[in-house]
Amino acid sequence: MDILRFRRLLIYFTFVCICISILFSLVPLRTVIIRYHFYETESSLIFNTSSRYQSNLTNCWTELDYQLWKSEKYFSASKSRGNIVYMVVTGNSFLRSRCDIIMCTFGVTIHPSRLFFIGETTFESRLPIYNVIPGELQQSISRSQSMQKLARGLSLVVEKISESDEKNDIKWIVVMDDDTFISPPNLNILVSQYDSQHLLIIGQSTCGIGFCGGAGYVISRGVFRQFPSFIHKCRPLPGIAESDQFIPLCIKNRTKVEFVNRKEFNSQPPEFYSTDFGYKDHPDGFGQAVSFHYIRPGEKYVALWRLHQAFMKPC
Repeated sequence: MDILRFRRLLIYFTFVCICISILFSLVPLRTVIIRYHFYETESSLIFNTSSRYQSNLTNCWTELDYQLWKSEKYFSASKSRGNIVYMVVTGNSFLRSRCDIIMCTFGVTIHPSRLFFIGETTFESRLPIYNVIPGELQQSISRSQSMQKLARGLSLVVEKISESDEKNDIKWIVVMDDDTFISPPNLNILVSQYDSQHLLIIGQSTCGIGFCGGAGYVISRGVFRQFPSFIHKCRPLPGIAESDQFIPLCIKNRTKVEFVNRKEFNSQPPEFYSTDFGYKDHPDGFGQAVSFHYIRPGEKYVALWRLHQAFMKPC
């Protein structure tokens, strides 16, 4: 009798295990919605499972992913689209090695209406990229022309915002490079401390007359709504060829913008700030870091993102 009962229990247990296995096989493993709590606020964030991040990152972001992302399949319908637009300045050489990595990390968590890649590509099957380089210059883009991507990109993004039904919801534009790591949750916390109607550019303003561009910087609505009248006219100046120098200077000459220096924006990778030079650069540390620069190759970017996600994941 005991043997018969044991057999029945074994059969039942085996059946349950098979059912559970089938159930898990039907659940997509590529993305899992999690919730994290930060400063008594709750938001949803897509957490990419380790199955996406293999040693070979060529399939970290695919054409199918892009189509699903564009159709908002990776974005919770109940989640706010946010009040920040992300503008990533890039070039053809880095579409796969950098931009794909951005998309399969923080990019997939951003609503499609809030993310723009700015470059010289007319069509791209994996990225929401916009070409700001005239066709006749496509074959040989000089450094000077490349430096003008920023002004042209800002002009395009502001135009897109003004044409959007949600134009009044956009309060900030963040400008970043394609090897800049950024934490959207920490950025949201930082900008919430400011009034977007004020004339502000917030970043690491310790690099010359403008900003440390690789660290990224945030432009308030009070500033970018004035762009249509002049931003496309901003050009390099003698001795000031870097776009993150002459563009902020151009903006400052035409508005009453205030440059705000925040330690949360970092123009170097994390390990730099444990060196003597790093201590001098950020003697008070970097707080709830918003950004780091030079996060490459892709494996390094992914590793930092997974650490970021683990930190945000609730216990």
